[in-house]
Amino acid sequence: MIALIAVGLLGLLADYQNHQIFEQHSRAAVADRLSVIRARLEGNINRDIQIGRGIVAALATRPDLDSAEFGALVEHLLAAGSDLRLIAAAPDMIVRMVHPLIGNEKVIGLDYTKTPSQRDAVLRARETGQLVLAGPIELVQGGVGIVGRFPVFIDRPAGPPVFWGIVSAVIDIERLYANSGITAADFTLDLTIRGRDGKGAAGEIFFGLEDVLARSPLTATINIPGGTWQLAATPKGGWPAPPNTVSFRLMIALIGALVVLPILITGHLYAERRRNLDELSEAKRLAEARNIQLEEANRRARHTSLHDELTGLPNRRHLMDHLGRLDTGAPRGKARIAALHIDLDRFKQVNDTYGHAAGDRLLQHAADLMRAVFRPDDMVARIGGDEFVAVCISEEPEELARTLADNLIAGFRHPIDLGEVRCRSGLSIGIACGDLRSDQSSKLLIDADIALYRAKKLGRNRFEFFTRALEAQVVSAKRLADEILTGIEENQFTAHYQQQFDASTRELVGLEALLRWNHPTEGLLVPARFMEVAEDINALPTLDHMVLETALAHRRRWCSAGLRVPRIAVNVSMGRLRDERLADMLRAMAIEPGTLSFELTEAIYLDESDEVVCDNIRGIKDLGIDIEIDDFGTGYASIVSLMRLQPTRLKIASQLTAAVSTSSAQRQLIRSIVEIGRTQGIGVVAEGVETLEQAHILTELGCQTLQGYALGRPADADEMARLMIEESKVSVVKRQNLRSETLDALLVSESDQS
Repeated sequence: MIALIAVGLLGLLADYQNHQIFEQHSRAAVADRLSVIRARLEGNINRDIQIGRGIVAALATRPDLDSAEFGALVEHLLAAGSDLRLIAAAPDMIVRMVHPLIGNEKVIGLDYTKTPSQRDAVLRARETGQLVLAGPIELVQGGVGIVGRFPVFIDRPAGPPVFWGIVSAVIDIERLYANSGITAADFTLDLTIRGRDGKGAAGEIFFGLEDVLARSPLTATINIPGGTWQLAATPKGGWPAPPNTVSFRLMIALIGALVVLPILITGHLYAERRRNLDELSEAKRLAEARNIQLEEANRRARHTSLHDELTGLPNRRHLMDHLGRLDTGAPRGKARIAALHIDLDRFKQVNDTYGHAAGDRLLQHAADLMRAVFRPDDMVARIGGDEFVAVCISEEPEELARTLADNLIAGFRHPIDLGEVRCRSGLSIGIACGDLRSDQSSKLLIDADIALYRAKKLGRNRFEFFTRALEAQVVSAKRLADEILTGIEENQFTAHYQQQFDASTRELVGLEALLRWNHPTEGLLVPARFMEVAEDINALPTLDHMVLETALAHRRRWCSAGLRVPRIAVNVSMGRLRDERLADMLRAMAIEPGTLSFELTEAIYLDESDEVVCDNIRGIKDLGIDIEIDDFGTGYASIVSLMRLQPTRLKIASQLTAAVSTSSAQRQLIRSIVEIGRTQGIGVVAEGVETLEQAHILTELGCQTLQGYALGRPADADEMARLMIEESKVSVVKRQNLRSETLDALLVSESDQS
């Protein structure tokens, strides 16, 4: 823009200078012409004035000159050539002589003193004694002319000159103009003459147009007797523009373009470069901002990937990275490591009872407590669910871990605010300690998990240290769990049966199906060897179902062989009762009503909060399957719950029957159970009968059914079939003897009556 403005100004200046130079040339040419015109006008006027002066000189010497002589004199003077129209002599101010007379007759007798248009000039000439040039004026005889008034004085020998009169020389204005060349057809100037009566620039315009004065004309002064005229001239139509204006302006524009265009192009390129630099700067700024955002996002992502979202504690991945660094870069020496595996007790119950929001608050409370208890350098991580792991480095890790575990458990003894509710919970902690050496830290986690398992088994809300003996137990349990799963897949589990007898008649009234494992290396195993592990791996529902199917298959086979098969009792675990498909599966088995009973523990049937369990128990009864309460009297049952469930039979726990022959308190307790069953219409079965004495006492106490080694040991299906055959033969003999004894008694009675 600066270059454009500068070039524009320079162009305007150059164009102005071009006009000025051309105008100077034009004005110089006009000035030359004007000088010529001025000289011509002055020369012609002076020539005409000189003729008038000659007439004045003649009259001054011969005042008595007559008209003929006057005419001859004038004719002689005019012969040399002039612009004079006439010369008149006015003695005493009255015109007496005129030459030429023809055409000027009206002038004869003109009294100047009585002619207003001429009186002032005549009087001024007489008073000043000088020539007075007046006009152009309207002539008396017609036309326009310039009149020169010459006073004539006659000298006297003594005294001042005497005024004779006036000689008037009339210059024909048109002839003056023509002789001066200003009225020629080829005259190229616009000319204005002003100064009537010799008043110069102050006089009136008497030739040309007034607008010439508005065109910045050139002026010249014509000196005439008694005053001046002013000439003003411009070329025809005004001052012309330079003939090269268009080409000159084009040249200026071209020069300006040659100057401005490179600057514009350079400016455009510079602006483009500036924009590119700005864009690069902006792109750099955005890139740096994005890098910052990416770094922040990466930091958050790293933090998120290494921390638990709920509690803010490090997660399993962070823990494993930390342990890896300890394995590879931990300082050697006296420092040792302790790993604490922490699990919240009854966390599932909190979730199920109060909802997951309460469970989340419980986890956050636990995390806050751990932050407060553990040292800043300790690693505390949530590895999933309600499980946490802490790793501590110390010269005496056992003592440190014991103190930390005590503080954690103590901190969890207080009621915990979960928002709308307050609850109590606990912590189970497994602790493993070791040296800082390669591959030790990952092994410590396994050991701490084993110790945690032990703490939960021993009652929860406590801590246990890992030992090699504990490791051996866990390894053994793990191996046994694998073998149980393999045994289920290979159908190694079967059912044995133990007989149940009528307490009074000793007749066979029922069988209890007992789970047995045909172990491939250890032989036949009873449930006590594997039941706890099977429960831990949730295999009991599967084993219950296998026993039920096996018992039903054996019953069908026995019935097909013509045997009278009594009622069969099968154990049912809690996991089995919680199966929503249980009723449908039993219905599909087409079990004959009254041929099967399910044995439930007290803990199972008292759980009224589980709707699935309650629905399944109702469904079992609807199918005609009896409900028996196993191990009754071990401390779970209540009269109210017993009345609500209405089982068919109660099985007195073997712990009560074992001391019946030696303890009166036990006998009284069993008598009370029998009385409860009698009042509620519930049968009573005594299991664990080891001696005939116990059988006799239990019968006297009112037990209807007896089961135990004193009466019959568990046997497989084939052996039980043989025993049932023998039992049926014994029953026939007993019935025959009973009929014979009855007949003999009748005969004796009839004989007595006779």
